[in-house]
This record gives sequence, C-alpha cells and structure tokens, in this order.
Amino acid sequence: MAEIKSTLELVMERTRHLCMSEGDKQEQAAQEFKEALNRAVLKYLDGQIDLVRFQAEFGKLDGGPSARADAAAEIARRIDPAADNAILLDLIRHGLGCDISGIEAVLSDYRLTALAEDALAAKRIKSDLVKRGILGSAVVANLDMDKDRTKKLGEMVEAFKEGLAEKIACLRRSIPQAG
Repeated sequence: MAEIKSTLELVMERTRHLCMSEGDKQEQAAQEFKEALNRAVLKYLDGQIDLVRFQAEFGKLDGGPSARADAAAEIARRIDPAADNAILLDLIRHGLGCDISGIEAVLSDYRLTALAEDALAAKRIKSDLVKRGILGSAVVANLDMDKDRTKKLGEMVEAFKEGLAEKIACLRRSIPQAG
C-alpha cells in the first residue's frame, strides 16, 4: 500500500533543491523591516504606544545601516499636504531624531497657498451672489461646493506632493548611515 503524504511533505520534497540568493535574502529582510516598522508606526498613530515605546520597538528592528533613513522616508510617505501631519512630523523629528525643516517648509507653503486660493474663491462666490441679488452680513461663501476651487486644490496637492517627495529624498540622503 502506498504511503500517504501530507501537503507539507509534498511541498518540502519538491522545493528541497531551491535556495534563496543573497539578493532575495536582502529583499526579504527589507520587506520584513518595512512591515515591522509600519506595525510600530500604526501602533503609535493609534495611540497604543508612546514615543519612548516606539523608539524601543524601532531599536529592536534590524534594518541595516540605513534603517533610520529608510524609516524616516517610509513615515514621510504618509504625509498629505492637505491634512494635519503633526503626529507624523513629531514621529520623524523626535522618534527618529531627524531634521524635518524642509518638509515643514513645503507644508507651510501649501497652507499659505491654499488659504490664498480660499480667499480668492470666497471673493468670487460672494461676487456671483451679489450679481444675483443675494447679499447681506449673513451670506457666507460655501467653499466646499465650489468645483473650481476643489479642482484647483486637488492640482495644488499633487504639485506639492512632488515638492514633498524631493524633500523626503533630501531627508533620506541627509541621515548618516550607521555602521
């Protein structure tokens, strides 16, 4: 009677001759580092751990000589110019000890540009309302309903994301590698 083998035994027999190349091992290690980092970042963002605990968890990760630079770039990729990024910036600045002044400058520039666009849109909307005979101190421009403003802000976000990507690349290059 034939021996019955488990699926695991069959897989092990068929893959016995396979081995990982050094490049594959490095790629797998980088992926594992990225996943572990993202787990720690999510815990921090969700308030499950504080900054000290994040630093301790990050210290346990084996990301190689570029771990800090890789971590800073990975966290910075989550930054959205149109959102509140204080917690992410705090994590990069205090959790990893990185200078984020370039990123902050891009975000500040975006906020100023968005405020200027909002002022122009409000002025345009109020002017349109006055032309239709709608005026008074209680009349407030509904900026969220202005399609031109929404489109322009979307384009601005994309443009500022490009500038942000450049600053993230600069941040990555500015962090000395360990080892």
